[in-house]
Amino acid sequence: MERGRWPVLLRTGAIYFALAVLAIELTRFGGGVALLWFANAYLTAELLLAPRKSWPRLIAAAAIGSVLATGFFGLGWERAPVLVAANLVEAFVAAYLLRKQSRQSPLESLAWLGHLIVASALAAPLVSAIIVAAVPMGLPTPPLTTFVQFFTGHALSALTFTPLFLMLLRGELQQCFAELKERRVEAIGLSAATTAITIYCFTQDWAPLLFVPVLPIILITFRLGRGAAVASILMLTIVGGASTLAGVGPIHFFEATAGAKAQFFQFFLATMVLTVWPVAADLRNRARLFRELRFSEERYRMLADHSGDIMMHIDLDGRVRFVSPSIRQLGGYEPDEMIGRMATDFVAESDVEHVAAAHDETIAAHGETHRFEYRGAMRDGSERWFETLSRAVLDQQGEPDAVLSVIRDVSERKRAEQNLTAAAMTDSLTGLPNRRAFRAAALKALGSNRPVLGCLAVIDLDHFKRINDLHGHDGGDAVLRQFAARALVCLREGDMVARIGGEEFGLLLPAATIDDAARICERLRQSVAAMVVPSPTGGIRVTVSGGVADLGSDGLDAALKRADLALYEAKGGGRDQLCLAA
Repeated sequence: MERGRWPVLLRTGAIYFALAVLAIELTRFGGGVALLWFANAYLTAELLLAPRKSWPRLIAAAAIGSVLATGFFGLGWERAPVLVAANLVEAFVAAYLLRKQSRQSPLESLAWLGHLIVASALAAPLVSAIIVAAVPMGLPTPPLTTFVQFFTGHALSALTFTPLFLMLLRGELQQCFAELKERRVEAIGLSAATTAITIYCFTQDWAPLLFVPVLPIILITFRLGRGAAVASILMLTIVGGASTLAGVGPIHFFEATAGAKAQFFQFFLATMVLTVWPVAADLRNRARLFRELRFSEERYRMLADHSGDIMMHIDLDGRVRFVSPSIRQLGGYEPDEMIGRMATDFVAESDVEHVAAAHDETIAAHGETHRFEYRGAMRDGSERWFETLSRAVLDQQGEPDAVLSVIRDVSERKRAEQNLTAAAMTDSLTGLPNRRAFRAAALKALGSNRPVLGCLAVIDLDHFKRINDLHGHDGGDAVLRQFAARALVCLREGDMVARIGGEEFGLLLPAATIDDAARICERLRQSVAAMVVPSPTGGIRVTVSGGVADLGSDGLDAALKRADLALYEAKGGGRDQLCLAA
């Protein structure tokens, strides 16, 4: 036998017996079944808090208590087996259906209350009532009346007392009262007023004042929480039940039998329970949500105050509602001066439309994270690159209510990206754009709407292999660099020279006619022919040949092909000359 098992079983059996006797003595009229049965609510609570393997022992202990109470004080030993079976089946069904909610605190939420109503106040008493009504026991009431009385009494008892016993056994009722120490005066005052009003309403006989206790009980529920609500309902049950049994109070305004009056008190108590329990559960859930929200807000503010990123709360119209202190270091602004202003006021003018469109896309994304980059305007007039992760905050209906953004300074990354892009588009020897950059610029020129798209030329250094053979690669490299310098001097602003091969260069001359292009290329040819490149092996002279073609509607590759053909023609004609494409 496990240590501590017998005390638990003895306690369970004894308490079940005492509660069963109390229900029989106080709520049984005319030889029928008891109109309230607190014992099953207690057993259900015990089962919910105990391991599943100990359920049979607890049920057996309760069965002994139920047999003794029914045999000595109830309907007798012959009827005891049926009633005991019905009661224990009821408690088992209720505990089994509520087992998934056993880890939650009683009246924790409306969902918990809903499960309690379905399991303990509907399904379980329905099963036990069917058992009692179906088995002939010679009761003075018809089977249907027995069914209604048994179901109603057990459902109401389960709904009223299961939360009470759960809180008592879990120690939560004591904890609830301990939490009221700092509000002791208010708690004592409200409790005393509620008790006094209830006692007065149930002991006077001049008016049916059943509705009067509702207000103080609702008030005490709002002010003091679920522990006070449970205690108030228990007080109402004791005071109202005692006065009804004693033949005094507002219920006796009705001309009816004692049993009928007790049933009417059942109805009144059920109404109060179904009024107070949802309020208590919802308030408890709201308090929990508020506590979680407060913790979440504190975590958010701690992150916002100590994060290197900027956190910003923006309404749907684009106005700033909150910005973290890190804006001081990253933007030079004070958070207070940004509140109420449009977020786009702090964006570079060139990117305002892009940011406004990204804000609209974030709202339309309904809670999905949206990422975009832009240039922000600093207080000192400079601009920095920022990356923003934005997400719409949805309301209870799932509609966007605001936008939460985390903003990070990515200026260093953008600078590195630009440097990498520039390196990928630049010839490392001459510093000129490479073939890829040349094609990109030429395609852009072809896509313009200018009346004259322009021309391009392909320039080749004559006998460059001979220069490398006579003066070495260092000499050849020096010639290439000197050519690049001469080309940059000879071209117009907006023109482009690029190294597109080993000793081959491309010239892009936007908005130039074929005659303009020929003059520019001729000037370059003459300048190169006149230069002398110094080297350890002596001065190096070089000439160039070139082909010039217009940028026509047939595309870039066709224009390059025409320029190449003209270049070959120039080389075939003796080099050091230019040829125009046909």
